[in-house]
Amino acid sequence: MSVQPLLTPAAVNIRVGKVLTETTGLDLILPCCNPPENWVGTLLQHYEEVKRMLAPAPIQLILVNDGSTRNFGAQHIAQLQSAVPDIIIVSYPVNCGKGHAVREGSKRTRFDLQIYTDLDFPFGVAVIKRVYEQLLTGTDVVAGERGAAYLKLLPTRRKVITQISRYMNRFLLGLKINDAQAGLKGFNRQGRRVLLSTRIDGFLYDSEFIYKAGQDPLITMESLDIICRPGISFSSFRLKVLLRELRNYLSILKMSYE
Repeated sequence: MSVQPLLTPAAVNIRVGKVLTETTGLDLILPCCNPPENWVGTLLQHYEEVKRMLAPAPIQLILVNDGSTRNFGAQHIAQLQSAVPDIIIVSYPVNCGKGHAVREGSKRTRFDLQIYTDLDFPFGVAVIKRVYEQLLTGTDVVAGERGAAYLKLLPTRRKVITQISRYMNRFLLGLKINDAQAGLKGFNRQGRRVLLSTRIDGFLYDSEFIYKAGQDPLITMESLDIICRPGISFSSFRLKVLLRELRNYLSILKMSYE
């Protein structure tokens, strides 16, 4: 199921109470499915930028191939392993959903801190450092939160769905983070425990994660304002996907009454 790494980096985590040091290692989890052409070169460029920004902290790159049927073959794996010998590649043949992919990546983590985002780094690279620095202060979960400017970038249908989702998150689920669906989260071992307790495989795994984190008295959670980098395109959700995610939302809502 997993392409094994060639090297094993040593953890250099140092705790002072609950505050970590700047040499605390970070696992960077990137789920993907049917990535675009020439994605490997772009990913390697982003990865090198993250390494430079977070130095001297070691970075473990974890790539999860969620059942891709194109643009993810042996040549791509070889290219990645040549450039990043210690990369961890998790791959399985059937698409199971982004939530499943993120959890599978989190199961392979090696350090105290983890961040997941999309393969194309839709919020840029600099935000990774901001999340990392917030985690170093002892926050258990850091959730990216897109503001009103994000809505202006969306296709009409997706904008309406996002607005309804934020309203429901706030008034029905009482989430501490209204924009639970932003695909950028950071967490430590406590937050990882909550993430791995989620069960939703689709897009609403984010909402389940934030809901459960907010209900856990041991978890401290903070939001972080983020913006999309220029050039990002957005697709509209298909009706089949919307119906599936509505069922997932109802399952989260059911939790709040149990």
